[in-house]
Amino acid sequence: MTRSLIILILMFSSIIASAQYDDWSAGEVYLKDGKVLMGLVRFPYVENNMPFSGKERLRYKTERNKPSKKIKAKDVDKVLLKVVYSEKVKGKRIKKERDAIFIAISRNKKNTKFGFAELVVDGPLKLVRRAVSNNSGNRMELITESLFVKDEGMAIPFNYAEIKSFKKRAKAYFEDCPVLVSKIDNDQFNRKNLIEIAQFYNANCSN
Repeated sequence: MTRSLIILILMFSSIIASAQYDDWSAGEVYLKDGKVLMGLVRFPYVENNMPFSGKERLRYKTERNKPSKKIKAKDVDKVLLKVVYSEKVKGKRIKKERDAIFIAISRNKKNTKFGFAELVVDGPLKLVRRAVSNNSGNRMELITESLFVKDEGMAIPFNYAEIKSFKKRAKAYFEDCPVLVSKIDNDQFNRKNLIEIAQFYNANCSN
């Protein structure tokens, strides 16, 4: 992996954390019943060492000084969010803004437990990422969880630093696409190429 790509991944990870955990962000909440809510949005904290509860709810309010209400992830189609973040340019912190799309993801086979994640690659195979809190000793740090979602099914984690063999898991997950399995087996794609894997699958294996 090139130095510039490493920097891009680290920056992207920090932006995801900002999108989920900083102060209220301007957004549009598209519900599955067709309603659209415009106002301020805030996502919940998620702990990576806790069982997935299926109780993730975003907070929404029309204005900053108004009371908020909770909306279940299972009721959300997508959230368009204005993410405000800071970037160091020539020694100075500059505030920037970008558009992000968050979607509801299923976290069990029965599709009864849902959470939120930022959409990175869209298509029959989606790549999504979400920030989760990790308690390390006496301090809490935010880490990025990367997941694949195939045909709107259960989201499967494929983190950059997982313990289990990436190659073994990926070959089993993509067994419906022999040409991709071959590239993974020959180390043309590895855990650092999640975006490229999703793009390749959608272009060559989704018909």
